[in-house]
Order: sequence, then structure tokens, then C-alpha cells
Amino acid sequence: MAARRAKQRARPAAAATPTSPSAALRDRRVDRDPRRDPRRDLRRWIYGGLDVAFAAVYAIAIWKVIPNRLPSGMIHLWTFPLATLVMGAGTLLGGRRGWWIAVIGGSAVLLSTVVLIFRIVVSAAFLAGVYGAFGKAAATFALVMVALVVELVALLPIVQVKYLMTRAGRRAHGVP
Repeated sequence: MAARRAKQRARPAAAATPTSPSAALRDRRVDRDPRRDPRRDLRRWIYGGLDVAFAAVYAIAIWKVIPNRLPSGMIHLWTFPLATLVMGAGTLLGGRRGWWIAVIGGSAVLLSTVVLIFRIVVSAAFLAGVYGAFGKAAATFALVMVALVVELVALLPIVQVKYLMTRAGRRAHGVP
């Protein structure tokens, strides 16, 4: 550690003023670290695009593939595309307000996912207890659905909220 510090001290200092305008531009480009430059952090735009795409896929799936007769079930299912869209809008908006919107939207998706998993597990327990062997097979299928819910719904908000809470995510949104 001390040897490394001694080497750093022994390095000659760079020239204070560049000799030409092109050298000044080159030095500015070289000094800019893309990992520290919020304008160059593409993850914000990638997450925002994924959020909008997932919200569209969730809405189409709820509308066409998994309609529900229960109003509480439909309201619960529609929280996924709405909260995901809010998360994407906050991510694409940027700034302090966008960061808060994205974190709240991601947290809402995660909370809704936990409630959905609880509802599926309760249904699986009911099926296994009431319908015997057929119910146990249906309960097994329900637990497979829990694994799919975690993979298809919870994974994106988990990773995105983790990114938003890191130093890089806060820097990309301009949050101190």
C-alpha cells in the first residue's frame, strides 16, 4: 500500500494547459469516465424500455390470456401493468422526481407480487385439502405458477429497484 502511494507521488504532473484546441478536446474525452458520467449510463434507458415493454405484455396477457371473473382478482392483476408503467415512466423521466416515481412503482410491483404469491399459496392449500389427489395435483401446478410469477413478474423490479438504490442509479437520476 505504501509502495503504491510512493509510485503515485513519483509520477510527473500533466501539463496545466494543452497546446492546441484539439488536445483540449482529446483530454476532455479521455478524462470522462463513462461509468461516472450520468449522461452515458444506458441502464436508465434500458430499464425504462423494458418496463414499458413488460407493461404492454402484462396488459395483453391479462386482457386476452388470463381473464378473471372476480373483481378483486382483476383489480389485483391490473396493478402489475399499471405499476410497471409507472416504474418505466419514472425511470425515463429522470431527475429526483423520476427516481422517486420509479422506486415507488417498483416497490408497488413487488408488494403486489407478494400478495399474489400469498393468494396462490392459499388457493393451493385449499385445493389440496378439499379435493384429495386431484387437489394435490392442482396444488403442485399452482406452486409451479408461483415460480413463474417470481421469474416473469418479480425479477425485473427487484433488479431495477436494486439499481436505483445504488450510487450509480442515484447518480444517473441526479439524486445525491
